[in-house]
Amino acid sequence: MTSGTQRPSTARIGDALRNRRRELDLTLQAVADGVEVSKGFLSEVERDKASPSVATLVRLCDILGITIGSLFQHDNTAVVRVDARTPAVLGGTDLSDFLLSPKSAVRTQAILSIMAPGGTGGDKLYSWRSEEEFVFVVEGSVTVLLEGEEFVLLEGDAMTFDPRRLHTFRNSSATKQAQALFILSPPSV
Repeated sequence: MTSGTQRPSTARIGDALRNRRRELDLTLQAVADGVEVSKGFLSEVERDKASPSVATLVRLCDILGITIGSLFQHDNTAVVRVDARTPAVLGGTDLSDFLLSPKSAVRTQAILSIMAPGGTGGDKLYSWRSEEEFVFVVEGSVTVLLEGEEFVLLEGDAMTFDPRRLHTFRNSSATKQAQALFILSPPSV
């Protein structure tokens, strides 16, 4: 996490990233070059000493041929209890993300994002290598920035779009918390 709200028991993704990189017989430098980060930063991510931004994590997963959900240890049950949610380190500022779908889910990945006032998925626009992204505002108001357009979603509003388009999101309020449910459909394999 770069700054903002502290996350309890933050999931450690470094081992999964390092193991997958080694499985593919890729060097740290080759992956760092592909992701456009320094070798030192990637090494810190693999040792859980640094958290990548959403955009960086998306590029990492794309290069490694894995889904973000596969990085988080999770019980493979279909029911995910509120006290058993897996914290997900997806970058951003002043937000806490939780993987709601089991690690074994291959058709969808559900992520709950709890945003402090002014919280954001990041200033840099990013894209997912997925077929579709669905956003549902559970609480508050969330602004989705999609390739130069702004969509303000109020509590109860939903939006679906092609996540390969550059985008990011933020809590629209400077004084109230917001919560949004993001559902991603990974590409067909």
